[in-house]
Amino acid sequence: MKTERINKLIQPSTSSILPRLALFAAILALAFEPGNALAQRPLGVDVSSYQGGGINWSSVHGAGISFAWAKATESVNIADPDFVGNENNGKAAGVLMGAYHFAHPNLNTPAAESSYFWSVANGYIKADGKSFMPMLDMEVFDGLDGASTYSVWANDWCDDVAYGGALSGISIKPVIYVSACNACYFDGSVGQWTSDIADYNGESPQSGTPWSTCTGCEVWGPGVWNAWQYSESGSVSGIPTSVDLDVFNGSVEGLVITSTALKNRVGMAPTPNSEGYWIVASDGGVFSFGNAQFYGSMGGQHLNAPVVGMAARPQGDGYWLVGSDGGIFSFGNAGYHGSMGGQHLNAPIVAVYSTASGNGYWEVGADGGIFTFGDAPYHGSMGGQHLNAPVVGMASTSGNGYWLVGSDGGIYSFDATFYGSMGGTKLSAPVVGMSVHTTGNGYWLAGSDGATYSFGSAGYHGGMNGHSLYAPIVGIAGTDDGNGYWQVGGDGGIFSFGDAGFYGGANFGGN
Repeated sequence: MKTERINKLIQPSTSSILPRLALFAAILALAFEPGNALAQRPLGVDVSSYQGGGINWSSVHGAGISFAWAKATESVNIADPDFVGNENNGKAAGVLMGAYHFAHPNLNTPAAESSYFWSVANGYIKADGKSFMPMLDMEVFDGLDGASTYSVWANDWCDDVAYGGALSGISIKPVIYVSACNACYFDGSVGQWTSDIADYNGESPQSGTPWSTCTGCEVWGPGVWNAWQYSESGSVSGIPTSVDLDVFNGSVEGLVITSTALKNRVGMAPTPNSEGYWIVASDGGVFSFGNAQFYGSMGGQHLNAPVVGMAARPQGDGYWLVGSDGGIFSFGNAGYHGSMGGQHLNAPIVAVYSTASGNGYWEVGADGGIFTFGDAPYHGSMGGQHLNAPVVGMASTSGNGYWLVGSDGGIYSFDATFYGSMGGTKLSAPVVGMSVHTTGNGYWLAGSDGATYSFGSAGYHGGMNGHSLYAPIVGIAGTDDGNGYWQVGGDGGIFSFGDAGFYGGANFGGN
């Protein structure tokens, strides 16, 4: 604070000198007391293999850095070799660590890139009190694949990652990194996500703004920014090379990943006569309602990956749970026929489905890959193909043909009749799953907003779209006579349509 400013503070009358000086001294003492700096913006860094694997994160934290984003992936096939070390060592030193993805929207769809990012980074994106929100690094504006605009591409990527978090029981609101001028490639729809604006304008990170240039690109709102990369050539103790420097406009606590608590239910399965159903949570907990018998669960056990779905044996005497790593957990008379657990996967598993006999099952990956076990036949897959959106579920005919469904509502048929899809249609929310009509002559799709889409003999009986939901819909299941269906929310809430009976929901305390 300059001397002339102090003089102005004490100038009005000599009688007020002492009390004003006392007040000023108190302000200075508060401002410079450790941990109580007034209006101090938290400092951060962005790191990648460019800095090498020799970062001393304890020194970085000691230098006043409170958060960092570490590069995890780029495109669909580049994993940063120092990502794991940076995440583990940074968190151990007390730095809040986020993961970022360098996008190539000109080469790949948002679904392909989000799926790859999630497959590499998801184990480090969790509610451990040490994880920062993931970030999408948008620097390439040289064409588009799988989207009509850059805003749609970025929104779809963020939606997919947020959905992956919801399935894992955590709340994710991704950050979008872009330079101040390149923000003009976006429209206001990206305002739903947190902003990280790059502008190396020389202004003070504690009092300046990244919006000193290209003010016509302020799509987050006039003067609005959350994080600001204010230098690309900073020097920080513990980092052997120059490094990107960031500052956060507010409290970083808002970007620390938290658990969704009740919002960790991931699917359901009905009993054969539709007089009951099971609901499963991402921790492997199973909840039984109506005449659904409880055969066991993985609740309270250590899992290598979150559970993402379940399938009941058609006889109703057991069920399988499947983890995103392909691990299978069998209960009751549901026999174990093998799994993809411990195998290298190109994309996480998203669902399991029983064969008509109950003596086998399929696992399906987000890339459309199909893995068969027991008497489950292989009729083909979308693995290795170009997808407009990740696969989110499957259903099977009585003859063991099957359909796969993407988050865009696209349907892929294998030895199964195609009855229509929502592919190519603008959806208000991503599709999260499907259920087959009991005759096998139709199917329903469900959106995360509760919208129901009916095809073939599968009649429309209503949906939760347009209603306020405590949590997104995560699954749909039809009744045994095909005249109704249930939707299940991420909080375990059950919504019944047609002749589907309500037997209770898993939206109660605990996880």
